[in-house]
Amino acid sequence: MPTPCMALLRVKVPREVDPHVLEAALTRVLCSDRKRPMTAELELLPAWHEPRGRTRRRITFVAVLAGAQPVEELVRAAQRSARRGLRRRFGKSCSARVRPARDREVAALWCSVRGTPHRAV
Repeated sequence: MPTPCMALLRVKVPREVDPHVLEAALTRVLCSDRKRPMTAELELLPAWHEPRGRTRRRITFVAVLAGAQPVEELVRAAQRSARRGLRRRFGKSCSARVRPARDREVAALWCSVRGTPHRAV
């Protein structure tokens, strides 16, 4: 049974790329890699401000990754797959970095993926 891990996926893409299209493309790339099989669920983290004057946009996603590999290999495989897929689809100026979520961040990131917990009536 694969063990899920939570990670942050930060990408730099051209400014005109829609974040929701990017989310769909990344999910497809991560889940369809035959060499590094895994499942991925992504959620866009909202940006606090949009910097002006830059040609590339920085976007951050919360990723729940699951696969048969240990966490370090899973994160490395996700980074490789994301970079390769982004460069194929959006050009060579794209980049991606993945890092596992720290223990302090997991509770806050979980709320962004699953929503704020509330009491059932």
